[in-house]
Amino acid sequence: MFGSRKSPPSQVDREAVHWAYRLFLGREPESEQAVRSHMAGHATLEELRRGFVGSEEFRKTVGDFACPVMTGFEPAPKIDRVEDSAQRARLFAHIARSWSHFGETEPHWSVLTNEGFRNDRIAENLETFYDSGRRTVDRLGAALARTGLTLPSRVHCVELGCGVGRLTGWLAPLVDRVTALDVSPRHLEIAREHLLGKGITNVDLRQLRAIEDLDALPPIQLFFTFLVLQHNPPPVMEAILDGIFARMSPGGIAYFHLPTYSPGYRFDLEEYLGTHFGKIGMEMHMLPQRDVMRLAEKHRMEVHEVLEDAVHDLKPGMLSNFFLMRKRLDA
Repeated sequence: MFGSRKSPPSQVDREAVHWAYRLFLGREPESEQAVRSHMAGHATLEELRRGFVGSEEFRKTVGDFACPVMTGFEPAPKIDRVEDSAQRARLFAHIARSWSHFGETEPHWSVLTNEGFRNDRIAENLETFYDSGRRTVDRLGAALARTGLTLPSRVHCVELGCGVGRLTGWLAPLVDRVTALDVSPRHLEIAREHLLGKGITNVDLRQLRAIEDLDALPPIQLFFTFLVLQHNPPPVMEAILDGIFARMSPGGIAYFHLPTYSPGYRFDLEEYLGTHFGKIGMEMHMLPQRDVMRLAEKHRMEVHEVLEDAVHDLKPGMLSNFFLMRKRLDA
């Protein structure tokens, strides 16, 4: 009898989504579109599980049962600081090579690592792929409403790591213009095709060739990035945020996502250069909250909200945060 049981799927398929509804919410899915949305938005069963546990409906069902990721007794991670700009440039170029490779080989899958978004299946799932970006952008509106913040009257938005335009198409109607940045030429080409197909014309797609390119950006009233910074080593993440915060206009709003704790994580520069440098890979890094807050203080960014991401953690004990900040009006 036991031998006849089906093995659980390794990826999020339709059956997994149906069982998630039954086990966590005690009901069947409300629609086929909802099932497809969960399949598109969660690359692994762990992500699917965390998505349901973090949902408002589940929390209403279980009350205060859900527990935070961290206990408060975690040790500080060892992260080497890199002050040398030439060394940071080498690290940035290393990451850019990997993502340019992904742009040529698996552009959509590299944005959302769901098997349905591989090259051989993306045609049948393209609408679902792009529809999945709407909920992420909607989080920005919810965060602004929750904190009482409003965007300036004229908004130049900078989106970091636009990829193939999954979020860009949902951001563009909310602002006057978007400067969408990515390190991968092929990702940008696909994003351009997608946006033109949607009749979206207020987006300037640019390849980010060096961290210093940020210095040439026009003043920023809205900064937005999601599932991007995490793929850069901490010194690169820190340099990017430093450059972006410096270009923020007084009253400008930054809404961004990054991992801030991972059990056992360390960044030893010498070890990293010997192990990872020059190799193609989708790396996962973190930047501690202390460093994010230090940069915020340096650039007179007021922190209005830091939320735990209950959906997109990639392994147990890893903490990701959504940050909502505003540049001081007197900055």
